[in-house]
Amino acid sequence: MKTYAFELSGEHGTLPRSEILALAEIYSEGFKEIVSLDQCLLAEVRGLDASALGHRLAMTHRILEVMAVSDASLEAVERAAMEMEIADSSPSPKYRIRARRIKQSPLPADRVERAVGKALFSRGYKADLKNPDINLRAIITGDKVILGGEAARIDRGDFEARRPHLKPFFHPGALMPRMARTLVNLSQAREGQMLLDPFSGTAGILVEACLMDIRGLGVDFEASMVKGAKENLEGLDCCLIRGDAKHLPIKDESVDCSVLDIPYGRSAAIRAVSKDALLEESLPEICRVIKPGRRMVIVADRPLEGEVSKAGFDLLERHQERVHRSLTRYILVCRKAA
Repeated sequence: MKTYAFELSGEHGTLPRSEILALAEIYSEGFKEIVSLDQCLLAEVRGLDASALGHRLAMTHRILEVMAVSDASLEAVERAAMEMEIADSSPSPKYRIRARRIKQSPLPADRVERAVGKALFSRGYKADLKNPDINLRAIITGDKVILGGEAARIDRGDFEARRPHLKPFFHPGALMPRMARTLVNLSQAREGQMLLDPFSGTAGILVEACLMDIRGLGVDFEASMVKGAKENLEGLDCCLIRGDAKHLPIKDESVDCSVLDIPYGRSAAIRAVSKDALLEESLPEICRVIKPGRRMVIVADRPLEGEVSKAGFDLLERHQERVHRSLTRYILVCRKAA
């Protein structure tokens, strides 16, 4: 097994780690968490497809193949750089080292870069910022420095280009793309499988699913929403249905997983007697159409442990996100009983 470091974005306290753990079951043959540091997760992994994992992750910056872990002192960093094994077949290997300091960690990034560079120069390596043979990264977190080679880098700029107000069809209250993708990843949907969003709205969740080669199936009660969502999904493998989440026109156990953002707030039009009635009737329907042992990820404005349990799901995880003073999101990862 190899040791990997996942450089987390830090935009949420618990979701980045859970996203990695959910996908590790798909893209590795074995995963053992070593330690969770501030914005960095260390793990022993067997058979990791780092490129495929990097293509999917939303709340991680980079994946590193760890070469050394040292205490956060310049002497320890330099010693670790002298001793770490660097696999490279070039006769005169060139490197680039970049460091990131997490919050108030004791060492500045530039001093760590110089310490590593000093050690590598003495070993015969040359610095080359434009065309390096080896991309090295140092994560300075707490009292540790993690040194490693970059195995994958997540292009987070693409998410900015897909912000809700930049899409052809916009409606207030839509999830941001990074959050939508994280939810899809928590569902453990695999390429080629079908993901259901029974409250599809502007199709933000479905867009992220389809961009990862997951087949999308969206249902919405509003004809105008279905029409607008089709504009956002142009060119993607997705089916949209105008229908009622309380009476899904879908066969039993025919979808692989479900991700849903329950309508709430001032911008949500709820076509039911009440929100409680909507949940009471729609959650059992979602459970009916999901395959046994597979996941549902639900976003709501309050905890729903009792409701998801009554509908036939086991609760695996619960996360919280404070959106603003009057709204806290609850994100529940559930599994239909096998």
